[in-house]
Amino acid sequence: MNNTNVIALPASTNFRPDQALKSTMDMGERVTDVLIVGYDEDGVLFVRSSHLSRAEALFLLEKAKEWAMYGGLA
Repeated sequence: MNNTNVIALPASTNFRPDQALKSTMDMGERVTDVLIVGYDEDGVLFVRSSHLSRAEALFLLEKAKEWAMYGGLA
């Protein structure tokens, strides 16, 4: 963000899917790998990733689990 009058706030815990994706896209090239996990409208698990292998995706999920368990401090 280039405008010094605007403060970028951390991601919200109540984003809609489109807001969460836009927030990520706004980070531009600072995001190198992406793993999207969610549910479709039928409640079926939905998983997409950038160029991650399954092993790398699992590692990223484990890091996310630690982040969630320890309040974002992992």
